[in-house]
Amino acid sequence: MGEGSDINEVQRLRPSQVLAEKPNISDKRKCRLFLEPALVGAMMAINLGQTSLQNFYLRTACTIDLNKDISICDRGVGEDFRAAEAESQIVVASINVSRSFIGSLISTAVLLFVGPWSDCSGRRKPLLIMPLVGMSVMTTGVLLMLIFPGANTTQVLYMVQIPISLGGNFGLLLAAAFSHIGDVCHATGRDVTRTMGTHRAAIQIAHVLGAVGGPLLYRHLGFYGVFPLVLLLQLSSLIYVIWFVKDVNVNKENTVSAFHWRLPINAVKCLFRKRDGYKRTVILLMLVVALADRMFLSAEVLLAYMYYRYKFHWDDVMFGSFLAYRNIISFIGTLLILMVLQRRFKLSDEVVGALSCFSYVLAQSGLVLATTTLFVFFIPLIGIISQGSQVVQRPLLNKQILPTEQGKIYSVLGALESATQTFSSPLYSLLYSKTVNKYPDAWLIPGIFLALLQILAYLKTRRLGQKAIETNVEVPVKRNIPLEILHKPESEKPMLSTTDDGIQKDLRENKT
Repeated sequence: MGEGSDINEVQRLRPSQVLAEKPNISDKRKCRLFLEPALVGAMMAINLGQTSLQNFYLRTACTIDLNKDISICDRGVGEDFRAAEAESQIVVASINVSRSFIGSLISTAVLLFVGPWSDCSGRRKPLLIMPLVGMSVMTTGVLLMLIFPGANTTQVLYMVQIPISLGGNFGLLLAAAFSHIGDVCHATGRDVTRTMGTHRAAIQIAHVLGAVGGPLLYRHLGFYGVFPLVLLLQLSSLIYVIWFVKDVNVNKENTVSAFHWRLPINAVKCLFRKRDGYKRTVILLMLVVALADRMFLSAEVLLAYMYYRYKFHWDDVMFGSFLAYRNIISFIGTLLILMVLQRRFKLSDEVVGALSCFSYVLAQSGLVLATTTLFVFFIPLIGIISQGSQVVQRPLLNKQILPTEQGKIYSVLGALESATQTFSSPLYSLLYSKTVNKYPDAWLIPGIFLALLQILAYLKTRRLGQKAIETNVEVPVKRNIPLEILHKPESEKPMLSTTDDGIQKDLRENKT
């Protein structure tokens, strides 16, 4: 295979042919759900099984590794239980260090290969299928270990981690989803911000249902009530993607293997290549924003339950109820962003992102000062639009890149997020373990400073946009160029305005 053949395969995508075969695709898809059911099912499954998985790890460590009697491990009260619980947490935590590193390494490699391949082939559907298969295999493995007990903690943890990492983890599912959404928006003229915001709202609904249902289902039905339902949701999402999700632009002539060694290299080059105007700078600024968001999320998943349990004396049901309440408020905040701030007041994505980060700073500062449960439940109202950064960051990024670059860009972003989590999670754990006795709020402080950095990134992005307009440099954030126009031969393209010159220049650069 030649040096540049895998890049040249990108140019063989034929979206115009697909659209010609289905001339009414735009009208049909403008009012049609296309990924929400799959994302809701997958996210609900993750949230339903989260606390049950933690309980399964701890019970395995207690009964198998420490050889304690199950009556002690499941008692929930008493000195014997507390001693066994502490020892079990140490066992799980020690194995988690290597497991998280190996899992992140595998998922990062998968992302760097399959993402660029999807650009060459024009296929996003296999990337949606892979993580759902990995999740389904993981849950099946958990059920088998419950039916046939005896596996130790190391075996249990790696049985959970390896299948989901080989499937690219949830990071690949999101990267594939954003790439597919970008394809559809370019092909149909749908607004990218509004479409991605709708998907974000759907995921928030799934968070609510999973956070409430998981602990309650476990208390009443145990493991055999939770994990079969989790598997059913994962398989339902998988079947939906296989049968109902269609790729917008498929390159049937693609000959690039998903294992080609140059795919990761080309993906990284694509992220940092020189672009017209200030687009490369905007992409890198959004990269900073996305990595900061991932650090927030990883710290939240890792430490939030222990933090609320220690400082406010909550149990798992109380914590699940708070998560559901917070996600309901966040869902309302997403609607507020989409329907009021953007549609009514016409605020740009950059302004919305800066406001959301400022809202996050206020909410986290309030949590540091909080001393009662009542005040904690008031804090989500302060940070009602704090999730707005996750609503607008991907659209801002998507509007700076070509449709044939989405797989590469999102895969590199997912890989960097996974790598960031690999070192940020141990650092957050170390900070929390060193400060929990004297100042349990210390782990919130880095998040406040990172949010301030995000505000500067959004303001810089807005300034670059204004500067581009002043200097008559094309900024592709106000419109979507249909894929069939982008891929027409030069002789067949319509006369383009000056704002389209940057698109043409990007196409020429991408071919080389």
